[in-house]
Amino acid sequence: MVDKRYQVFISTSGQEMLPERSVLCQTLVGMGFFAWGLEQRTPLSTALARRQIDDCDYVIMLLGSHYGEQSMSGVSYMQLEYIYAVSKDKPIIVFVHSDPESRRDLLPKEPDIVQEKFHAFRKILLQEVEHIFYFRNTRELELTVRMNMSNMLIRYPAWGWVRPQNTQTLNNEIAALKEKIKGLETQLAQKAPDPLLSYPKITSQDTFECEYQLHAYQDGNFKELKLSRRMTWLDILQVLYSVFKNPTPEEYFAIRINDYLNETGLKDAQLQMLRAHAVARSQINFRVLQNIKQQLRQSDWIVPVGRDDRQRTLWKFTEKGLSLLDKMTANKASL
Repeated sequence: MVDKRYQVFISTSGQEMLPERSVLCQTLVGMGFFAWGLEQRTPLSTALARRQIDDCDYVIMLLGSHYGEQSMSGVSYMQLEYIYAVSKDKPIIVFVHSDPESRRDLLPKEPDIVQEKFHAFRKILLQEVEHIFYFRNTRELELTVRMNMSNMLIRYPAWGWVRPQNTQTLNNEIAALKEKIKGLETQLAQKAPDPLLSYPKITSQDTFECEYQLHAYQDGNFKELKLSRRMTWLDILQVLYSVFKNPTPEEYFAIRINDYLNETGLKDAQLQMLRAHAVARSQINFRVLQNIKQQLRQSDWIVPVGRDDRQRTLWKFTEKGLSLLDKMTANKASL
């Protein structure tokens, strides 16, 4: 196996967790991880935190007894980082103090309303995150990290970082996997029926129901909502254009559409939760996603064009699809 290193983004409430954060970072570095994160947050640092989350392999939330410094919206930077990590489907691990009340007398007091937000956020983490680990002191934290982080690598494999001298070993593994994939695809092609036979013809102005679910956040709590919006096929082409104007792996259909629903789903969520202030974890219905791909292919708007070096199927806009978008753009400009 190739010797890899993994990047971990660490999110804490701030100054109250400096001793625990120091132990966590030292432990992770000793295990071969790269530890990232921001100790001081400001509105200007939010973009940097998001870039680090985008590039990391895992996200660790280290929760003590405080809600932490709040953004202009009244939501703590730690909770905002959590929401963003969820929206990017990052593997999240939470290390939480088992008795936060025991630390109250040792730390600066937060206002009661802020403490209510802390308890609400703690409840969200305990309900929503699968991997929760408890500690009472820095020694227990170190032992808990050592016991559980290695299991995360097995549960959620990531690309990580490989030393240059190990690339030949990695290439050998890739070559072996490519051969295995070819064999499996040959078997699948012999069994799979043509999926295009059961799909009707469509036009760009025809509509379809885009069913999806997401987590909506209101008053420090979240609720999973099942939503639906009516879209035209032209709408979905415009959403996908930025990704598939060049050959791109098929998996980015779901990634781009889910990102779009994260960006625009708040209005849909507010029809059910009037005071919702943020949404995350948008997930398009699998059946709808398959219908989108097959209809676009049948209409010759976006089609498979080959495979990349990892044997992933690449899709790209056709000339017909590009011409349709150009025509619609020109029509809007003339109005």
